[in-house]
Amino acid sequence: MYWNRALVLFVVVATLAAIFAFARPAPAAKGKVILFLSTDCPVGMKSAPDIKKLMDEFQPKGFTFSACFSNEMETKALVDQYLADYGLRLEYCIDVGGELARKEGVTHVPTAVVKDAKGKKIYQGSILDNRDPSRAGKNYVANVLGNLYRGKPLAFAKTPTFGCILMPGKPLPQSDDVTYAKHIAPILNKRCVACHRPGEVAPISFVGYENARKWAPNIAFYTGNRTMPPWKAVPGFGEFKDDNALSEREIELLKRWANSGAKRGNQKEEPATPTFPKGDWSLGKPDLVIGPKAPYRVEASGEDEYRHFVIDPGFKETVYVQGYQVKPGNTRVVHHVIAFLDAKGRGDRMALANKDGKEGYATSGGGLGFNPDGSLGGWAPGSRPGFTPDGTAFELKPGTKIVLQIHYHKSGKVESDQTKIGLYFSRKPPERLMNIAWLANPFFKIPAGESSFKATFDFPIPADVTAYGAMPHMHLLGKQMKAELVRPDGSREPMIWIKNWDFNWQMTYMFQNPMKVPMGSKIHLEAVFDNSAQNPFQPHKPPKDIRWGEETTDEMMLLVVPFTVDSVQAKDVRIGFGGG
Repeated sequence: MYWNRALVLFVVVATLAAIFAFARPAPAAKGKVILFLSTDCPVGMKSAPDIKKLMDEFQPKGFTFSACFSNEMETKALVDQYLADYGLRLEYCIDVGGELARKEGVTHVPTAVVKDAKGKKIYQGSILDNRDPSRAGKNYVANVLGNLYRGKPLAFAKTPTFGCILMPGKPLPQSDDVTYAKHIAPILNKRCVACHRPGEVAPISFVGYENARKWAPNIAFYTGNRTMPPWKAVPGFGEFKDDNALSEREIELLKRWANSGAKRGNQKEEPATPTFPKGDWSLGKPDLVIGPKAPYRVEASGEDEYRHFVIDPGFKETVYVQGYQVKPGNTRVVHHVIAFLDAKGRGDRMALANKDGKEGYATSGGGLGFNPDGSLGGWAPGSRPGFTPDGTAFELKPGTKIVLQIHYHKSGKVESDQTKIGLYFSRKPPERLMNIAWLANPFFKIPAGESSFKATFDFPIPADVTAYGAMPHMHLLGKQMKAELVRPDGSREPMIWIKNWDFNWQMTYMFQNPMKVPMGSKIHLEAVFDNSAQNPFQPHKPPKDIRWGEETTDEMMLLVVPFTVDSVQAKDVRIGFGGG
């Protein structure tokens, strides 16, 4: 009985303590600290530990901390990575054109601006009294915050700054001054109208002022949340050809234009709409055009389809493919196309086993149903046709079949598609054969409910090779994927990082400069998966343990890398699957 009463008393006391703790008011606002930083200033980097100490000490006392990144060419991805690297949990703004910095009179980074609870500026200058934290004697900001916390009256004080000169770039025009003619048309022409024009893959046109004006709110929204243009690679982690990511300046201009009424401006200043090659083939007439035998019927609704058409090009001798161009037959339903190579007749067997009465066969999740012998590449909205680098080409031996994977999504009505691929042959054998590495980690299990499950794998490189690009592949639980080259001396080089994975936008990112990979290197691959119930793309309700598999509801961890072998003594090198 005594123990029961004691237990009841303990529960009551604990409950009351929790209630009072929960009801305890937050500390009264004492002021705020605005830190003007940059992602590449060495002095700012050294100040990160002192910033963290300030936040740990003074945030509980009622001070708020935020940051402004005002230098030109700052991006959300760069800032997010910078804050993560230095352990700073800060709300921040990207101060395009340095507007806030100019307003506050900031000329260097890092600079701290301290304001009291009423918004009056109390201090501006360096955090410490020395650019080298190990030699600092005073923490200016800590002294100011301590005096504010104690209620001591303070006059404005300013100290010299130690750091990098602010480089904000050209100031932005005010919202009312942003016009289609002067500011917006050049952005749309450069980034958008290649797809957003009549007859192309995008469902709406941005050609001309009236089309752009009509869609201005949508343009601002989808560029503002980085959904459009479809470019998922993190800026600064590798450099790529045809980089279509908008700059922060371009995003801000589109936002200001939409919010201020989408003004046209002087019509005579409008740049001409870009001209695009006429005819079906922008690379010229192909040597061979391949595709399904007949138009394929795409139903009005239902799940997306992955249809595989097995095509026999009928080669009687070896040919070398130096270029290819995909022509979607119906851009309303064709999401992406990949041309796989099959030298063993497995695609034919898959098609023969198909019982739905349609050409080819279907799979789920982007898999072929077998490990292919290579690939010629593919197409996704925004990708551009081209040729392999000089002296390289894909080899197609007699008997090799081409399995054309076409990802269809539904338009709301019955559609028909007959996609084609144009192939361009080399007139002479290449110096180096283009190959495809399939770097897969099939050895993982993602526990049910885990929101940030991390899987890693290292792939040894058995010869001197040159890598030309990278295409990450995951399914619906994918969250991010990062690939790095680790050289034999331990040095690391970024390849690709998709930080916000989107199953609907899977693209091949071609390196700006081909990457030389010496024998003995390895490619380190990291992937993060969200198998929680909160994942909006979660296919299982409730979540369950997930492993590698072909179905969309399974998962994959795969990096596709086009490469050539540089070692004279190693001509036939296969790289990939499971590190083999």
